[in-house]
Amino acid sequence: MAELTFLLVDDAAFIRDLVKKAVRSVYPGCELLEAVNGRKAVSQMNSHQVDVVLCDWEMPEMSGLEVLQWMRSDVRYSKTPFMMITSRGDRDHVVAAVEAGVSDYIGKPFTRDALVTKLTKLVYRHLKIKPPTGAEAGPAAIAGDRSGASVLMGAAGAAQARPAPRVQSVDMAAAAPPLLKKTAPARAPAASGGRTMAQATVRFASGLETALVIKDMNLQELIGIFRREDLVPQLLEQVVVDVLDPAKDSVARVNGFVRMMQAQEPHPDAETIQIRIRYVDDDPDKLETLSRFIARMGR
Repeated sequence: MAELTFLLVDDAAFIRDLVKKAVRSVYPGCELLEAVNGRKAVSQMNSHQVDVVLCDWEMPEMSGLEVLQWMRSDVRYSKTPFMMITSRGDRDHVVAAVEAGVSDYIGKPFTRDALVTKLTKLVYRHLKIKPPTGAEAGPAAIAGDRSGASVLMGAAGAAQARPAPRVQSVDMAAAAPPLLKKTAPARAPAASGGRTMAQATVRFASGLETALVIKDMNLQELIGIFRREDLVPQLLEQVVVDVLDPAKDSVARVNGFVRMMQAQEPHPDAETIQIRIRYVDDDPDKLETLSRFIARMGR
């Protein structure tokens, strides 16, 4: 098998580490390059020949969309497979990515298996390279993906999007994070003593989604409580948190992981769980938004 060079672009080291482990499990002989923002990603591609790019959308200095647009305008990378990895799964963002020439799209939070399945399909579809024998990918992972942009955005969305000949197959149903699906988030528990700072919606890599009452929050992590409906999240599980501004004029969306959980009732079937979520974003814009939330909610 030809040795592949992957470029992983994300300002969060935690996410880069997750992606690196997934890539190496399937392509153990590959070369892995990293970049913490779009500008450094362009520098890496000018210094190395890159075969596959896995890139976050929201980054300081240069966004993932701008990286994609730069690649499609450069003859060296006009057809290079590009997977967008982002918590921005709303329709407008997906349409913009499709129009720019994205090859595939996966929403945060994601499981390792979901990423591996999409990655092996992407590599086989564009480069006709299968994982080496013994790698952690089954036959289903390299099967042809027949879904197209019409499935990704819906028939109406596909009709509105400009033609993007380089986009061969982007599966919206699989790419969209759980927030885009018709779910009924769990009810947030009532605050028990003290003043509630704010509410949030938390999406877990396992597919769970729940409402959260925030008890405490700073620029590194938040502590909140949620009502257990069925399954319980796992420690270190990847999450995306949408913090709702009390003024209802904006949402701060941050990536993180589950650092701690504790039952609020003294029995195994406790319904109320306290959770501590550690952020992994280093984007100054996101931290500035969080700072404004914290200042406003602390009044």
